[in-house]
Amino acid sequence: MKNFVRSFAVVAIFTFSTFGFAQNREVDSLISKISNKDAYIMLVNTMSARVKVGPATEIVKVGKQATPQLIDVLDSQNKGVVAHFILLEIWKDQWEEQTCCNIRTSGNVEIYFINGLEIRYDGEKMYATDVAMKKNKEFWMKFWA
Repeated sequence: MKNFVRSFAVVAIFTFSTFGFAQNREVDSLISKISNKDAYIMLVNTMSARVKVGPATEIVKVGKQATPQLIDVLDSQNKGVVAHFILLEIWKDQWEEQTCCNIRTSGNVEIYFINGLEIRYDGEKMYATDVAMKKNKEFWMKFWA
């Protein structure tokens, strides 16, 4: 009986660790496919961060376990905004969407503030400054800790 219990425990641990490793590889693969082009903002009564269907929504389905890997790319010029939006969707039970609409302009650039991140939109692409992304990454690291 002891051998059976011991064997079962070893198999269970191996299965769960293999599943976790495979899930991490899947999330890494999906993160490699996302970009800020996958992010958009809905401005109807609230200012809502959204992601396009595809790798970004697949990461949302993985859920909170994807948080550390998303935090790793929050300072990426190409992925930082969409990673923030994915994290907001995953953790949406932690805050309410902002009342519409905290928008400023600087020349031809619109500046949005979505859950602490200052996001700029120049008519073609959405991005954040290095300073804003660093501050946002620090927030998420504290949140996750």
